[in-house]
Amino acid sequence: WQRLSLIRPDAPPSVPAREAVSQVVAIAGLSVRIEYPAARAFPAVAVFRHLEVRRETADILFQLVEHEGRVHLFRDGDWILSCAPDELPVMLKGQMLIEVLDRSAYELALHAAALLKNERIVLLCGNPGAGKTTLTLALVNAGFGFASDDVTLLDSRGHGIGLPFAPAVKAGAWSLLAERYPNLDAVPVCRRPDRRRVRFAVPSEVVPSSPIPIGYVIQLRRGRDAKACLEPIDPASALRVLLNGAFAPGRELSGSAFDTLTQVIGSAGTYCLSYSKLDDAVELITKACR
Repeated sequence: WQRLSLIRPDAPPSVPAREAVSQVVAIAGLSVRIEYPAARAFPAVAVFRHLEVRRETADILFQLVEHEGRVHLFRDGDWILSCAPDELPVMLKGQMLIEVLDRSAYELALHAAALLKNERIVLLCGNPGAGKTTLTLALVNAGFGFASDDVTLLDSRGHGIGLPFAPAVKAGAWSLLAERYPNLDAVPVCRRPDRRRVRFAVPSEVVPSSPIPIGYVIQLRRGRDAKACLEPIDPASALRVLLNGAFAPGRELSGSAFDTLTQVIGSAGTYCLSYSKLDDAVELITKACR
């Protein structure tokens, strides 16, 4: 019944400091204090360690309480949701994304990975399963800067602000990244709400969360026997790519947001990448971004 939100847990009890682990993280100008039960702090605390800041106060307080095999999340004293212990990092990442989208100033949130090359953002767009996370990590290994693997904000000038949450690598990609990230097999396995297994590849460095011009927009099309090629796409196709999965404040695309999109399309190189092998994709994008 709690899982179905038919029963709401009581307010979080006070926990002695010796029995809790506290962490303050910041992303897109928003700071969040997370208080974990000591027994459930790992691996979640490690997943967000690269976002930690030294700060006494925070904009939002998340408190986690374990009860009868479930972990309950309270936001500023109000219950939000519950999850299984192995879903905790995924749940926290999702809730922090919601907070950023609700509270940050931006024109549009794009469902796109963001990398940095030559002081320009490279956006990777594609449907679920297109390989954004895997290709993002492979490009980081090849020397690109990491800004985001899932959501990128656009400001009023059409510049990108990445949300550098640690990428969640699905089980099918573990072997593909084994040579580039040999320690990935030692990372604890977490689960998404759909029960798919993931491992978080925590970045060693992230691009500063300041607005950066968009240099390239690349649509990913991965196929088992696809011939590797990177071809330009027309403005209408590029607009469709950027709008796919996008989120606007107020849930409506404003005129200013549309103008921002056309500005991005007019100034950036827009391409479609077809590929089957990861190495081919990395080579083509590296050459295009020189």
